[in-house]
Amino acid sequence: MDNNYYSGLNKMLGFLLEEWKLLLFFSLIFFVYFHYTNTFDYFEKRRIKYLKPTIFFGNILVRLIGKKSFIMFQLDTYKYFKGEPFGGIFEGRRPVLYILDSDLIKAVTIRDSDHFIDRAILPTNEPKYINRSILHLRGSEWKAVRSLVTPAFSSARLKNMFPLIQECTNQLVNFLDKYNNSDVEIKDMMVHLTLEITGVCAFGISTDSLKDENAEFKKIAMDFNKMSVSKRLLLFSILLFAPSLLKYINISFFNYEANKKLASILRKTRSERVSTGTRRNDFLQLLIDASVTEKEDVANTKNERHLDDDTVDAQALIFLIAGFETTSTLLSFAIYQMAIQPEIQNKLRDHIEEITKGEDFCYDHLVQLDYLDAFVTETLRMYPPVARIDRKCTKPYTLPGTSVHLKEGDFVAIPAYGIHMDPDIYHEPEKFKPERFLREGKNDIPSHLFLAFGAGPRNCIGARFAMVIVKATIVTLVRNYKFSMCSKTEVPIKFNRKAFLLTAESGVWVRVERI
Repeated sequence: MDNNYYSGLNKMLGFLLEEWKLLLFFSLIFFVYFHYTNTFDYFEKRRIKYLKPTIFFGNILVRLIGKKSFIMFQLDTYKYFKGEPFGGIFEGRRPVLYILDSDLIKAVTIRDSDHFIDRAILPTNEPKYINRSILHLRGSEWKAVRSLVTPAFSSARLKNMFPLIQECTNQLVNFLDKYNNSDVEIKDMMVHLTLEITGVCAFGISTDSLKDENAEFKKIAMDFNKMSVSKRLLLFSILLFAPSLLKYINISFFNYEANKKLASILRKTRSERVSTGTRRNDFLQLLIDASVTEKEDVANTKNERHLDDDTVDAQALIFLIAGFETTSTLLSFAIYQMAIQPEIQNKLRDHIEEITKGEDFCYDHLVQLDYLDAFVTETLRMYPPVARIDRKCTKPYTLPGTSVHLKEGDFVAIPAYGIHMDPDIYHEPEKFKPERFLREGKNDIPSHLFLAFGAGPRNCIGARFAMVIVKATIVTLVRNYKFSMCSKTEVPIKFNRKAFLLTAESGVWVRVERI
């Protein structure tokens, strides 16, 4: 019996020695399969409805291959879970809890926001002028920088900036006159404007975007998020298979060269201000002053420093990028709606003339232009620049009224576009109806269910600035131009299936005619 035992053991050892490569291969297959599927029971254990995932990709393969736009993915996900308070999807192997219930959205974004103070952004090894921005900062550091930057968007500062904004919109009229009675891709036209406004109002620099159609600054800025196919594939691969590597690899989600050039221009502007003692009443000056004050305070009190030079540069860069891109997108879709619905355009024009009575448009008119406000708000509802709001759980939390427990590091998402297109919240959501945001109608919609600028303390800090720009621009445009459909105008418009930010697949085309 002992001989048989040892004989069998020798045969087994011999097999292992001879076939170790095959065994290693199968072991590796098992390890990979286990690693990339061991989270797939996350929602099932919690009895939460979820989308069935596939190995490696989870539920986002349609996004990776460009089959579905990001904004439509959010809408379809919302529709799938409609009727549930929440639902689950997988981004690769990472579970993401989608919040749909109105009360839970309010709890996560506002009432209990201290449990979700961070955005769901993975730590990266990007340059500091990118990963030190207010979008990336976390916890107490984010709070400190946010409080230092917030005064830049006070009513008093916006009112002081208003003449500069008007000057830029008047330049836009001269710029557009070259395209009178022509079909234009209006998003590109609006980029010229928003770049110039952001440059002049925030940094005291002219980008020449409204003087030179091929301005170098515009060319650089437009490349901020462009990346090659190979880099895109590399980033997706890292995100899916080894996201922790992002902390060690020097790779950016943005176009490295373009952002490096933009950061260099802004850094040079800041250095010149400091060295010459030149002062302006703009965003950059507030950052400089806040940084100097904080530095002196740290020297006297030994408090922690937050607004160092790298962080100042990061806030300047993200303000420039976010300011010109999202605002130009909002303006382009607003003009698109005017073009496809001339009756709304005419009503808007009559409303502006009724309020201003032919006088020069001024900052104080803004509060009186309620139909204009409703028109812009409805544009944001149908075309939110960011279709999903992400939050990261920063301390243990139980969703109110449920047995669902979230631990630190869990990710939650709110499908803003899905909520905006829910007929139970917004009647006939597929129709563009500014009236829904007038007086009584506006009060019928809970404020936390209008998510174009996010919700709660981590909402968009530049929302008021963007709204002032958009309203001032629309007033100037409808007083000087008529917009109509042309042969290239898409109805309905198709969204870009590869972009993360809201973009039209074939551009936003309209016909421009001088009044």
